[in-house]
Amino acid sequence: MLTRTMILALSLTIGGLPAVAAETESASATVRVDDLDLTRATDRERLDVRLKNAARRVCHSGLRGLTEATRTSLCVSAALAHAEPQAARAIAQAQGGTRLALLMVQAAR
Repeated sequence: MLTRTMILALSLTIGGLPAVAAETESASATVRVDDLDLTRATDRERLDVRLKNAARRVCHSGLRGLTEATRTSLCVSAALAHAEPQAARAIAQAQGGTRLALLMVQAAR
């Protein structure tokens, strides 16, 4: 079977977070998937872990406190919710013979 490799930009934009528009910044992280076979359950689990780690990285501000912990948790949840349909599409493409090189995780903080 011929396997094609492509790059999929997985954009996770977070909206509706309690932040002043002027203070909102965007952050992104690249998630490598070229070493994963997304047709295998174990590799799909690895993708899930990588996406969660990337979402935590882009949502983490380095600040402490309950308010910041709540904001970070909301940011991560929203980023993963936006990623879910796109990750499902990437898995479906893999099952169709297309291998992906990387995914981009992006969140507004």
